[in-house]
Amino acid sequence: MGWDAGGNDERMGTNNVVIGVLVVMWLVKRQLSPRTVKETEPYRLMVILAAVGAWQIASYVEDIHVPTAAWELLVLSFGIGVVLAYVRGALVHVWRDGDVLMRQGNAVTLTLWIASIALHIGSDLLIEQTSPGLDQLGRVSLLLYLAVAIGVQRVATLRKAARLSLVASRNPAAG
Repeated sequence: MGWDAGGNDERMGTNNVVIGVLVVMWLVKRQLSPRTVKETEPYRLMVILAAVGAWQIASYVEDIHVPTAAWELLVLSFGIGVVLAYVRGALVHVWRDGDVLMRQGNAVTLTLWIASIALHIGSDLLIEQTSPGLDQLGRVSLLLYLAVAIGVQRVATLRKAARLSLVASRNPAAG
C-alpha cells in the first residue's frame, strides 16, 4: 500500500509539509517562551512523532526502489540535524522555579532550528536531483526528523540541567 501515481503522493507530501510547518511554528513558540521541562516521561511526544514519521517513510518507500545515495543523503541530513539539536539543547537557558525545571531558547537556538530545517529541505532537493522519482522522500521524513531533533535537544537540555544540579534526583533519564 505504497504511494500511488494518481495524485495521492502529492497530497500526502503536501500534508506532510503543512504538518511540518505547523510543528515548526509550535516549536519556535515553545523555543522562545519560558517552558517547563518534563522530567518524567520526557520523550512521549518524540516517540509519537517518530512512530508517525517512520510509518510515513515506510508507506512511501513500500513499492519503490530507493537508491543507496538517497538513503545516504537522508542519513546525512539526520546526522547534521542531531548535531544541531544537541548544540541547541546545550545552549538553552535552564533554571529551576521552585520544584519545576524550566528552559528557554534564544536567538541562537532559533537560528539553529531554522538552519536545521533548511538543511533538511536542502537534502530533499539533493535527493530529488540525484534520485529522480523520489521527490517526496525528504518531505515524508520531516516528522521523523523533527522527532529525532526534539528528542536529542531534550537529552542535551536534561544533561545541561544535571550538570548544573538542576535535575531532581528522581529523574533517571537525565543522566
